[in-house]
Amino acid sequence: MSSYQLHRCVYDWVRAGEVNSGEGGDGRVGFDDSVYELTDDERKAFEARDVAGLYQLGLHEVLLNRFCRAAGFARDDYRRLLEPFGEKEERKGRWQR
Repeated sequence: MSSYQLHRCVYDWVRAGEVNSGEGGDGRVGFDDSVYELTDDERKAFEARDVAGLYQLGLHEVLLNRFCRAAGFARDDYRRLLEPFGEKEERKGRWQR
């Protein structure tokens, strides 16, 4: 697995959209993901904008958040996609015993 390559590819894709956002469209004209050494699963998940797949492949949560926002997902949309992977956390305030 090429974890670094996946992170670099997603970061560069998000950054290309930020830098070129004034050009119209999604701002990623000319982005070529073939320069990254991705596995077939990583390439498929990236090209399909598969949020759950990228999460399972180990994409960092902060980078995944930026990717989802850049891909046009609303927060509630990708939260629902990732919900099966989370664990319910029981929290108590320090005043509760």
